[in-house]
Amino acid sequence: ALLNALVDESDIDFPVFIDSPMQKFDEQHAENIVKYFYPNVSKQVVIFPLINKELTEDEYNLLKKKVCKTFLIDNISNEQSVFKETEPDNFFMTYKELYNAD
Repeated sequence: ALLNALVDESDIDFPVFIDSPMQKFDEQHAENIVKYFYPNVSKQVVIFPLINKELTEDEYNLLKKKVCKTFLIDNISNEQSVFKETEPDNFFMTYKELYNAD
């Protein structure tokens, strides 16, 4: 509510960055946040979730029609990471292939 109020009252179009987006929400509240809050809090929202821990594939699918770009952070070594751009429709498939995850 506080973030939404700040965006509304500022009269400035600025991007909103959200780290650990679902860490403290139960399943019902997480779905409501994904469906109603994230798509409307700002014109540009950048979310940094831990895949399958803070954003499930089902939750992502609720957001997908509003997603224009997706990236995965690939840890190459202890000292280097790179951003890998993925197609929004293939985001979870790419994640599963890259990390052998289910």
